Amino acid sequence: AVVSTQSTGELQGKLEKAEEELNAWSFTPDSVTGKKLMGKCRMLIDENEELGRQLSQGRVAQLQAELALQKSANEEMQKNVEEMTNFVLQLDEEVEGMQATILHLQHQLKHTQEKLKQTSEKLEKEGKKREELERSQGEEEEKVKNAKQEKRRRASDEDEEPGRRKKDKNKGKTKEGKKSKHRDREPKETE
Repeated sequence: AVVSTQSTGELQGKLEKAEEELNAWSFTPDSVTGKKLMGKCRMLIDENEELGRQLSQGRVAQLQAELALQKSANEEMQKNVEEMTNFVLQLDEEVEGMQATILHLQHQLKHTQEKLKQTSEKLEKEGKKREELERSQGEEEEKVKNAKQEKRRRASDEDEEPGRRKKDKNKGKTKEGKKSKHRDREPKETE
């Protein structure tokens, strides 16, 4: 009897399965099962569309957020590029100004160097003239000195010559004559 209950249960399961298969094959939109299946399918299609919308909206929202961030980053980069461009233009103007200043200073330096060279040449010429003048003055002074020495020597030679002649003449005179001669040289006292 237990075997028959199992086989009856198996048989009944097989029967239900067979009926479902038969109903599936005999499916029509007007049948109750068909209407249930069609309603279920519509409900699944609606859910699927809603999930698709949610997914696409979520993805779109995510893409929109990323796009907004990208736009913000692009605007910031554009602003930085403009600032850098302005800075570079300003630097370029400053460099041009500095180049003009450097060129002007180079011309001034060249002019100053030329003046310095001319002044050095003048000083060198003046120094040579001064040396020549000092040398010629020294030579003149030497000539004058030599002339004076020569004149003194001649004068002393002349003084000695008449003295020799006088000595020769005085050799014959007495000592008294010499004394009287010395007396003549001594200053006389006034009475």
